[in-house]
Amino acid sequence: MSLRQSFRERLNYYRTQHRTVGCRLTHMIGIPLIAVSVLCLPFNLKRAVKYQGLGWILQFIGHHYFEHNKPVLMEMKDPLTAVAALRFVYDQWKDFFQGHFQR
Repeated sequence: MSLRQSFRERLNYYRTQHRTVGCRLTHMIGIPLIAVSVLCLPFNLKRAVKYQGLGWILQFIGHHYFEHNKPVLMEMKDPLTAVAALRFVYDQWKDFFQGHFQR
């Protein structure tokens, strides 16, 4: 299996675990916060910890209250899963700004 095919499968699975609007919205904010926290780490530890914590809280809210499942990153220990999460959020924001966000 090629890396591209493997990534595509992870992204497709990731999408199946994020179907509700509430879960997708919490991820559209939470995942970027987690990504930014990593970038902030060398410059402002306190802010990085806050962003990381808030991002994960949003992830758990999305899964617990809206999707009723556990976060995919907790069940799959693979770096491609994190990349799939970033791609998923990118696609969600792109759809939103293009007026194609599905409810």
